[in-house]
Amino acid sequence: MDVHEAAIAHVNRAWDWFAGMVALSATNLGVELGLFDYLKAHGSARPDEMALALGLQARPVDVWAKTLVHYELFADAGEGRVAMTPGLELMVCEPRTLLYLAPSLTYHARFLARDFLDLSAFFRDGAVAPPSRHGALLSRNIAEQTAMMHAVFVTAILPELPDVLSALRSGATVLDAGCGAANLGVLLCSNFPGVRYTGIDLDVAAVAAAREVIAGSALESRMTVVFGDAAREVEPSAFDIAFLFLSLHEISLMERSAVAAALHTGLKSGGSLVLLDETYPETLADAADRSARMGLHFEYTEMLWGSRVSTKADIDALLREAGFINVERRQALEGSFEIIVARKA
Repeated sequence: MDVHEAAIAHVNRAWDWFAGMVALSATNLGVELGLFDYLKAHGSARPDEMALALGLQARPVDVWAKTLVHYELFADAGEGRVAMTPGLELMVCEPRTLLYLAPSLTYHARFLARDFLDLSAFFRDGAVAPPSRHGALLSRNIAEQTAMMHAVFVTAILPELPDVLSALRSGATVLDAGCGAANLGVLLCSNFPGVRYTGIDLDVAAVAAAREVIAGSALESRMTVVFGDAAREVEPSAFDIAFLFLSLHEISLMERSAVAAALHTGLKSGGSLVLLDETYPETLADAADRSARMGLHFEYTEMLWGSRVSTKADIDALLREAGFINVERRQALEGSFEIIVARKA
């Protein structure tokens, strides 16, 4: 391939990127404005009919519908009507499946689109803009995004961690550092009646949301969620299992050693740390591998927030220095995430 042909290939790839931006915006609008839910309820509809029913402008809805026909998310159902193509309903209308991407669509189209405007300044001055600037809406969105990951972990991954599963069945005391809205705690306590759970997080909105869910529920006596810093407020030798679930990359580099040491201190002898996170590629060759996509995606999209995704070597060193032993690792979701179980002697 000569230089001219290579340039054409890059240009064609760029047009795919541009198309992706439009498709992302259009699918997110379909979720936010209730257009997909309308189609789910009615099977098919004319754009002007949807606009009238939902109090929207007819011309934009017509453009939206034809755009999604072009990108093969809608099909022509005849007589000017459109219908969702097979499988789209699971992605945008069914929250209880792993295929549901509506919260991720909103996350990328609304929150990250805003953050990306500030990246050029960040590249120059390195001044972070914490995610708290997006307020409770982002906290709620992240809870929605991670809900299915928690469900997959409890139903599909835990059975592959026999020692951890056995401890949960025996009524383990659990610490969840960076618990967010405590989705993991709700699932653990619902599935394992003897489990006692403590979640800790520095996100005020997430802690408030977790407490709201727990209050008055059957789980209230076994679940506690506190606003605080895991590096400083973990009770010594109090827990059988500690979780760092998609939260290590959000802990500042200056605090990670203190957090890891605190979790080690907080575990009983023989207790387990369960860590699930992305990993950052160590070399350019690693970066070219498809398994690096999730780590790079999180690093790029959250670097303005100050997040840093760790390499495998970083994690190994962190656990070793904190005193953990018998480190076992495995991959999840085609290598997108790494699951690590480490123990306290």
